[in-house]
Amino acid sequence: MNFLAHLYFADATPESRIGNLMGDYVKGRLAVDWQPSLRDGVVLHRQIDAFTDSHPIVLRSAARLSARRRRFAGIILDICYDHYLCIHWTRFCDQPLDHFIDDCYRQLRDYQGYLPESMQRPLKLMIEQDWLSAYAEVDSIPMVLDRVAGRLSQPQRMLGAGDEFSQQYQLFEQDFLDFFLQLQRFVSSIKS
Repeated sequence: MNFLAHLYFADATPESRIGNLMGDYVKGRLAVDWQPSLRDGVVLHRQIDAFTDSHPIVLRSAARLSARRRRFAGIILDICYDHYLCIHWTRFCDQPLDHFIDDCYRQLRDYQGYLPESMQRPLKLMIEQDWLSAYAEVDSIPMVLDRVAGRLSQPQRMLGAGDEFSQQYQLFEQDFLDFFLQLQRFVSSIKS
């Protein structure tokens, strides 16, 4: 899952939200002197990613992509699934999406001191360019995917992934809806 989903599953504390975003930027063992909720956020992020990456529905989504782009399926699906989370937000959360995003941005701004250096620039851009809201716009997903591809060592293999997203929009959407309910149950089980 991508940024929005990790923030959704985080506890509503700044440390948990930052920890859940840090999961992609912090590798290896976690520092023992971190606040427990920050550590728990990183651990939750890693558990969500492990569950997601091996789930049969997500693997089915990945198989929908052309062989050329399948190597980047995790990146592509993370962004596409965040899009579907945006457009189906009211099914999963009582708080309006724009209020949720504003709360997250405010907390993330206030707690930037926790961030590893590798995460500071992406987080700054996320807030300035309002990436989380942009996921809601179907027309922005191909642009987001191409922008991400541009940061890869072999961008040409991922460029144009938005076309596959658009062509199979409803199939990916159904995969997301089937999967997200199972992910919610999984997260509930590990948090209880």
